[in-house]
Amino acid sequence: MIANLFTVAEPAPAHLRGALADLLAVPEDAVDVADADGDQEGRHWEAPVLCTYRRLPPGDLALELDLTVEDGTAGRLTEGGLAQGLAVRTGSSVLHPSEVELPSAYWVATPDGRSVRCRLEALDTEDDTAYRVEAVEEPVADLPDARVEILPEILDRQPIGTPVADAYLAGCPTGTSASLEGRLHYDLRVWERLVRRLESGWSPGGRYREDLFRRDLQARDALADIAPHLTGPRANGLRSALARLDLIYRDHTEGPERTRAGADGTAERWWRSRRPRTIPW
Repeated sequence: MIANLFTVAEPAPAHLRGALADLLAVPEDAVDVADADGDQEGRHWEAPVLCTYRRLPPGDLALELDLTVEDGTAGRLTEGGLAQGLAVRTGSSVLHPSEVELPSAYWVATPDGRSVRCRLEALDTEDDTAYRVEAVEEPVADLPDARVEILPEILDRQPIGTPVADAYLAGCPTGTSASLEGRLHYDLRVWERLVRRLESGWSPGGRYREDLFRRDLQARDALADIAPHLTGPRANGLRSALARLDLIYRDHTEGPERTRAGADGTAERWWRSRRPRTIPW
């Protein structure tokens, strides 16, 4: 396993060595810890656990850790598990990259055992790069200056499977984003993503934003507008796909179902009169 982590505090090298040894259940002499800017000659390069730390310029983070752990030593431990174990043992929050493909997307493993999403900002200095944790989704004790908010850019990039949409759209032509075909591809996947969020209990963080929820409902509005323009198998296929997804939406929302004219003259569809059973914002 290769892991790249950041610590908020600066644990001493001996403390890092002991924490890694305890976490990985190996003797302390099986863990090599060294300063990246120090002498590398005397390092135990054959050790099953190698930890190279680098002191960072003033900012929210103190150390960058480059870790290499032999597969047999790491066992089933993930990068996130390694960060969490170090946070508990060092008393410092530890950051590790998110699965979301976004440079600013990170998880904060806290000493009290939580995993909190955060937005990490790199700050270029004269000699090096410092870091600021600009926002977190929950308060983190040793990051008191971070703004607490739900991070929309991470929610929008969260990997969510859309098997119903994928199966139907595989047989549909594609088009530009403004075309009926392009809108169909986009809106059906957005609707299924929302439905799957509801179904999973807003996994993985248990949170969503009300403005994004309302935005996603527009995809269902659009599908209602697109449906009359389809004929034959494409129309039947869309009706079937929507029936499956709408059923899941109903199962995880509550409220009256009504269709009436809104104040602006547009139709208010039944999905807009329902709210999630578990409110994530």
